Amino acid sequence: MKAFIQKWGITLYILSLSGHLYGQILGDKFITLQFVTKALLLPILILFIIAQDAFVKSPKHKWLIIMALFGSFLGDVLLTYPDYFILGMVAFMTTHVFNIMMFNKINGIGQPKTKKLIIFTFILSAFCVLIYYKLQAAMGNLIYPILVYMVLICSAALMAIHAGGTEKAELISKLFWFPGMLFFICSDTVLAFNKFDWSKHYPIKNIGLVTMLTYGIAQILLVKGYQIYLKQQALK
Repeated sequence: MKAFIQKWGITLYILSLSGHLYGQILGDKFITLQFVTKALLLPILILFIIAQDAFVKSPKHKWLIIMALFGSFLGDVLLTYPDYFILGMVAFMTTHVFNIMMFNKINGIGQPKTKKLIIFTFILSAFCVLIYYKLQAAMGNLIYPILVYMVLICSAALMAIHAGGTEKAELISKLFWFPGMLFFICSDTVLAFNKFDWSKHYPIKNIGLVTMLTYGIAQILLVKGYQIYLKQQALK
């Protein structure tokens, strides 16, 4: 089983994501297919990471990765039900908190900051301000927890950059972690605009495909980055 997950885990993930996207195209009659394929995404990635030989040999903080992925799993399930939107958002908050903690283990916040980190701090801060002014009226009282969520996801993106401040993690950060967090931000931005604005004023057909595709890419990039990092750590 372990060898199977090592070899075919990513393929299974892509098949499950593709099945979910296809289920969305087919419509509400295939809601069960959509739910099952979405619910399988993160368990597949969790098993894939745990099945890596390097996972056993890596430092104890590797479990932060599993907790981050588990938070996303809970978020995926909870957000399937509109009444659990807040709980789903809280679950994803834990994902970003654990990713922040993991990136901090790789390169602590007290270490020197790069110009890239400083530049993107201003860019993402401006992005948060823009979202606030665009959606504050539509969100009502939800604007404050959503602002907290935005700060957390942007902080995770910045820590993904900062994690690349070490020689071994520099390339991983550039190719996997930071792009992964940008896709995550893109997915959540589309989700927020659609939920609070577009769906009410000018519905966009199959907009969920954009949300899930960018989210799916985000998760696989983050996990592949972690896989490579753990392998490096195991070789020490």
